[in-house]
Amino acid sequence: MNDLSVGSVPAPACRTGAPLIRAAEPRDAAALARLFDQMQRHYGRPVSADAALDAARIACQAPVHLFDPRTLLAFRGERVVGSLVMNVSFPAFELTRSLYIRDLYVAREERRSGIGRALVKAAAGLALREGFSALEWTTDALNAAARAMYESCGARRLERTYYRLFDDTLRAAADA
Repeated sequence: MNDLSVGSVPAPACRTGAPLIRAAEPRDAAALARLFDQMQRHYGRPVSADAALDAARIACQAPVHLFDPRTLLAFRGERVVGSLVMNVSFPAFELTRSLYIRDLYVAREERRSGIGRALVKAAAGLALREGFSALEWTTDALNAAARAMYESCGARRLERTYYRLFDDTLRAAADA
């Protein structure tokens, strides 16, 4: 088990048992695929079971190369109840490498239980141990609960505008 210094993170009194946060391992792929499926449905972009499993298999591989993704999982007992997937960015803050949180998702029934905060703190510890200069991410400007949770972890909000080309806009930009 790849325990990430956070280990068991205390949860609020309304939950039984503290969550365990650790690096994803290949044996976690099926459980993570179920969480990815729930995440994609939550965001209104469902995918096939095969696509969720393929993505989970990639996320559950141990990083070998500098730019490989890093994935943390939150467990209650044997159940995966949260995930945090990070990509490496370079150049980043002060022309160094940083970790970019691409996706943080907590299972519907576990929201507001401290799991998101535990995942962010574990990611910060991983970033420090692996020599990254920063941990960065974005969230929906209207998601007040997520913003409050991130700020409770000590994150500072930056004044930036986030852009994305996808679906038809990606095709149109490539064709232009």
